[in-house]
Amino acid sequence: MIGAMARSLSGHSLRAHATLHAMSLSRLSAANVVLEHAPDLAEQVRLGTLGLDAAYAEAGHRKARTAAVINQHNELRQHAPDLAEQVTEGYLTLDAATAILHQRLEDERLRRRVKEVDAIRQADGDTRPSHTELAEQGAITWQEAHHRVEQQHAQRQKAIQEAQQALEQIARSWTAVQDLAVRLDTPYAHEVLDGLTPEARALATRLTSQV
Repeated sequence: MIGAMARSLSGHSLRAHATLHAMSLSRLSAANVVLEHAPDLAEQVRLGTLGLDAAYAEAGHRKARTAAVINQHNELRQHAPDLAEQVTEGYLTLDAATAILHQRLEDERLRRRVKEVDAIRQADGDTRPSHTELAEQGAITWQEAHHRVEQQHAQRQKAIQEAQQALEQIARSWTAVQDLAVRLDTPYAHEVLDGLTPEARALATRLTSQV
């Protein structure tokens, strides 16, 4: 620790100081962290009442907490200057202001998502009132609107997948439709069509007329 204190006064780099005084660079580096982030512990290490490893661990924790606080302040200044000002004036704690900011950001994310899915619904031809309108009118909360649109979006994706699977099945069976189309007036075609449900027979008739 005395070496780290001396280096801070000399202006030498850690490596140069360690080389000059034949000291361990890693121990000197640890002592420097303690000196910078926990100067009260540095004195205890110098007096021998606290081990360097323990002091280094605590200094690391303090450094991390300080960095977290700085990040919180920076986030507030960037996204919510009004909350940052309230923290500065003592009306809000840093943690309370950060919680409010995160709730604001989450609410905005929900609004964007609701509007995005509403736009897709309207483009698909859905004429029902949008969830955006309902939320803005206060008929439902944004959280409820978000829950509803996610359910509807999931149903839409399922319908798309089912339609794709059905069309793929039709594509795989198209040879049978073509074969039937060229043999419509044969006993074979009559037996095929007679064995179908009315819905399937109507579909087969439409398809074979287009081949």
